[in-house]
Amino acid sequence: RLDLRNCILLNSNSKNHSTLGMISEDTAKFFIKAPDKNLLQFILSEKVILVEGDAEYILMEAMYKNTATKDLIDAGISVIAVDGKCFKRYLEIAKILRIKVAVITDNDYNYDENITNRYAEYMTTECSNIKVFADSNNENHTFEVCLYKENKKICDDLFKSPRRTLEVLEYMLSNKAEAAYNLLSSKANELITPHYIKEAILWVNA
Repeated sequence: RLDLRNCILLNSNSKNHSTLGMISEDTAKFFIKAPDKNLLQFILSEKVILVEGDAEYILMEAMYKNTATKDLIDAGISVIAVDGKCFKRYLEIAKILRIKVAVITDNDYNYDENITNRYAEYMTTECSNIKVFADSNNENHTFEVCLYKENKKICDDLFKSPRRTLEVLEYMLSNKAEAAYNLLSSKANELITPHYIKEAILWVNA
């Protein structure tokens, strides 16, 4: 239950130690209550991809390899799944420690409000180590929709069944982790990565 405002940190991105005494009280309290593993992994990483849920986390390694033609572990990039409402807590720390962070998130039907406005403070030259990626088309409101549109035949072949009453996309939205795992298990090398995730991978890999 450590208060980060009392910490002195060493990170591979800097030759000097850093302190987090200037983080907000709300962020400090958040990490006092949050699991320690994600925070430790985040602080010790040089580059991080933050994703919103289990489905993105499950498929990220395959999407990264299909885009960058190498493994995440070889690139030294960590992938951490956090609730989308918590992204800014991590970004507050990344800004101080200069961790390169790509946030991959959903637009939730309103790109301007949920991406442009929400993360405006991190879209500055001062925060060049941080970038937020989401599909700008409000109809592509969540990861499963974007994934299905790029991989319709694969998803239809895998998930369509006479015994299943749900349409394929409805099934994927209702069974996000299970659908992602099945795609990883059987079609990992064939998946087309949604364009905004491809942009995130190329940016954080640079």
